[in-house]
Amino acid sequence: MTVKSLNDEDKLPIKQLIKAVNKKMKDVLRVVDALNLGRTEVKADGVYRTFNNGDSVKLAEGNFKRRRITEKRIKIF
Repeated sequence: MTVKSLNDEDKLPIKQLIKAVNKKMKDVLRVVDALNLGRTEVKADGVYRTFNNGDSVKLAEGNFKRRRITEKRIKIF
């Protein structure tokens, strides 16, 4: 199903949406790994970028505690 307007957005099946996002995400991660751009991780004490060879660089320092999301409804576009 193709979304032609914002009114049709809610009619899109959630399974189809998740499948499309996961497929695109795999492509993005494959390119990021091929270019050795590193993956960004948020840990409790800061933000780190980890590269393919295992090197890790601290990008930002701070207190990044886990937070619970109170509302589970999201709007994609």
